[in-house]
Amino acid sequence: MRVLRDSDSMRSAGVDPADPSLSVLITRLIADLDDEGCDLTEMVRIVVVEPGDALATIDDELGFPLLERPLDVIETHDGWIELTMVLSDDGSGIVVYVPVRPDVDPRLLTHCREAMS
Repeated sequence: MRVLRDSDSMRSAGVDPADPSLSVLITRLIADLDDEGCDLTEMVRIVVVEPGDALATIDDELGFPLLERPLDVIETHDGWIELTMVLSDDGSGIVVYVPVRPDVDPRLLTHCREAMS
């Protein structure tokens, strides 16, 4: 799992040639949230699930059980599912990117698919 907690790590992930499709998604998210170079640290935490990540490990990072929390927005993209959860009245929250691959926890993928229907 990759966790992007600060503006620098978020912006550099947006130009990662190792995964261009994810880079596009993160770049778009930053553009949507960024207000003239603002500090994204206070607005969002980005969690990128990687194949083999245990659901319990993801829950520990988030601070709550992902499968029990309502999703505010869920979007599908080429090879990714984007989960957005707003955590406070000021609009700050967490965005979780889940790769759509057979080696990702099937409970997580099932949860995502059910939330989309």
